[in-house]
Amino acid sequence: MQLAEYCKEDVRGLAKLIKEREVSPEEVLACAIQRMYEVNPQLNAIITDCSDWALLQSKKMRGDEPFYGVPVLVKDLGFSMQGVRYTAGSTFLTTSVSSLNSDFIDRLLALGMLPFAKTNVPEFGLSYVTESTLLGPCRNPYDLSRTSGGSSGGSAAAVAAGVAPVATASDGGGSIRIPAACCGLFGFKPTPGLMPVGPWAGESWSGLSTNFVLTRSVDDSALLFDLLATNTLPEPKPSVVDLQHNEQSFQPLKIACLEGAFAVVPVAKPCLEAFEQAINILTSSGHQVSSYKLALDLEEIAASALCLIAANTCAEIENQQRLLGRKVQKKELEPFTWELMGQGKKLSASQLIAAKNKIYQLLRPLHELFTQVDLVLTPALAQLPLPVGSLPTNGDFTHYLQKNLAFTPFTALFNQAGLPAMTIPVMRHNHFPLSVQFAAAKGRDRFLLHFAQQLKTLLPDFTSPVMALGKIN
Repeated sequence: MQLAEYCKEDVRGLAKLIKEREVSPEEVLACAIQRMYEVNPQLNAIITDCSDWALLQSKKMRGDEPFYGVPVLVKDLGFSMQGVRYTAGSTFLTTSVSSLNSDFIDRLLALGMLPFAKTNVPEFGLSYVTESTLLGPCRNPYDLSRTSGGSSGGSAAAVAAGVAPVATASDGGGSIRIPAACCGLFGFKPTPGLMPVGPWAGESWSGLSTNFVLTRSVDDSALLFDLLATNTLPEPKPSVVDLQHNEQSFQPLKIACLEGAFAVVPVAKPCLEAFEQAINILTSSGHQVSSYKLALDLEEIAASALCLIAANTCAEIENQQRLLGRKVQKKELEPFTWELMGQGKKLSASQLIAAKNKIYQLLRPLHELFTQVDLVLTPALAQLPLPVGSLPTNGDFTHYLQKNLAFTPFTALFNQAGLPAMTIPVMRHNHFPLSVQFAAAKGRDRFLLHFAQQLKTLLPDFTSPVMALGKIN
């Protein structure tokens, strides 16, 4: 198989070639490894090569799995592979090795997919850029001076550069959608509870975070959603979700335009242009797009969410202390993480419950909006991807939070509300892809994915990302 052919194929295309015996899984994996070593010196997207582990897993497979032999990258946070190092982007976990597979990895293996490398992350996923002290900055394949986003920045950069057609990712405040928007990918955050986060817990970040994947195509994400969400491993499922529901066609939809409602910072002109482009495409296709204002106390919502994140970060570090058999030292955590852990330690159980209840109460207007409209539309980012080094974690705690918010104020509310959301590229500004964000009511994941499949036919610029790192040999 030629590398140029490999880099352009999606998940379904590679699976078809392998099934028809036009290429072998070993040939496909060899291309993935070649591309990884070709682009990673520039990107720093891959931090662990575990291709030997992938080959070992392939020998245990039957060969008739639906995606047999398709390589997949693994985010080095929240996804463990037995016998492979696990850093979560933290100096504290430099020597950590996973003792078992996470359920999500087992599901991918059951589909025949081969996890062959782990991708760069910020420390414990606590940033909208991927620039940990331990692993160093991950760079954007469209412009190496800029960020690939976070916290799934390594996954996004590697998929955009053609290392693999798919990578695992997770999203607790935008960590799938932000890197997707930075790197020209399709980024989908499911309704919490549909994707496995075990075996350690039934939810992640008290329900704020969920696992899924990053891909170059809507169709790949939709298919993987079906296969992963309908699997039968014991995981809690939201009762409001009809997993057999599949709407075949749309009548004109009512779409709420919320550019001003969520933004507490200025939005850059190119990001607004993409937003306006999306509105024009939607209205010309017969959809009804209207501006809505929501009375949301954004500061209170953010403060309550920060309580949940602080408590969960503290619990995660304490769990790692038990696994490693020693206490963490201050020098082993970045300053922001250390302070956040300290805040988490001070929280009582009643404060944690009160914070979760307050989020629900304050976000009722957003949930009620979906009794009037089918979808919500916002910009994806407030700025173009930031220059590397723009968000250091060693400064003032509050200032660091504000700078993250200034980059993208639009994504976290859909985590806090527990709604499915996606970012999708609609145009380019110079060489950068520009995306917008759509969200739907809780449990309407397939409706949102089907809408994305229809929308892509109206977007001439929604193509596989340009391989921006030069020629493919």
